[in-house]
Amino acid sequence: MKKHKIGLDIHGVIDKHQEFFKILSHALVDAGHEVHIITGISETKEVIDELTGYGLKWTHFFSITDHHLSIGTEIEYDGQNRPYMDPHKWDKTKGWYCKEHGIDMHFDDSNSYHDHFETPYLLMLKKDKNE
Repeated sequence: MKKHKIGLDIHGVIDKHQEFFKILSHALVDAGHEVHIITGISETKEVIDELTGYGLKWTHFFSITDHHLSIGTEIEYDGQNRPYMDPHKWDKTKGWYCKEHGIDMHFDDSNSYHDHFETPYLLMLKKDKNE
């Protein structure tokens, strides 16, 4: 059996569909597949606690911010300590990671990555309740 690799974004995806991704992540990891958390924010105790609080199971964690800090990319932070860098570099990083690590499918809520992905990804859109 082929081992599959699934990528999951945190904010707008896992946090909005916690029960679904809890069940999916456990089923995948328990069956020997890989679940990669692929997110913009740094891997901190708070983020790990957030994911653990959702009951999520994963095998790998990748942070765009941590990656770019490790290669010396200039990053600035706003008043709420959110990272900001060249948007083109930021947007292409998830696609690069997925290609580099052989991710079979990635779940995300941002269409800005589209042009940088060769890996199939599911765009999770939230429908306005008024529509």
